[in-house]
Amino acid sequence: MAKILIIDDNDEVRKALAVFLSGKGHEILLSEDGINGLSIFKNSKPDLVILDRNIPTMTGSQVLSEMKKISPEIPIIILTAYDSGEDARKYLKNGAAVFLSKADGLSGVIAEVGKILGESRGKNKDAAEILIVDDEEFMVKMLKKFLLTKNFKVLSAVDGLSGFNMYKKHQPNLVLLDICLPDKSGLEVLKDLKSFDGNAAIIMVTGNEDAETGRQCLKAGAADYISKPINLLTLERGIKTILYVKQDRGRG
Repeated sequence: MAKILIIDDNDEVRKALAVFLSGKGHEILLSEDGINGLSIFKNSKPDLVILDRNIPTMTGSQVLSEMKKISPEIPIIILTAYDSGEDARKYLKNGAAVFLSKADGLSGVIAEVGKILGESRGKNKDAAEILIVDDEEFMVKMLKKFLLTKNFKVLSAVDGLSGFNMYKKHQPNLVLLDICLPDKSGLEVLKDLKSFDGNAAIIMVTGNEDAETGRQCLKAGAADYISKPINLLTLERGIKTILYVKQDRGRG
């Protein structure tokens, strides 16, 4: 397995990525600022780096430049909370392997790590079961139709209480949980589900592009988050990544 250095000053993002990647057997090195991250890079020579562009002591651009001088062959994934096509072109031109937005959740980072490291994915014999908890009928219909075309089994609930009860009864492989529900907030339901089953895999649907909301969900135990309007390809990638990691942990 690979040695991966994560440099990000946000504790929830750093921990969530570490949990994802260590679950796949990788050795994880962590830093919350540029100077310390660069020191770890020099001394440990990781196989891959995940680097936030906004970190203390040095900018992401400065860290990228120094790393490329030391070991230009090591791939570096850049994370950002602020999308900018011009910034993406700048970082890629200066040697970054990938430029990703945190607004799209963290599963895309895991998927890119897999691509860079050449990891293959096995197929489950049995279709995974996914529970959708959302009070918007059109959203449930759209998600259900899409997931069925991808050969998932689908359950649905329109509020937090019925979603929680359905989870207890069916124990689905993954939950898509809206942050805004009529009886209690999605964040409260998330905490209830994690209290009932610490291994519950939950993707929060945040309803906005504020990465801070996603970070709060990660802190409360969500596996990942995705913003509305939902990009179905991003959602599919996130679901498959989380189920893949969960399957690997089950084997361990």
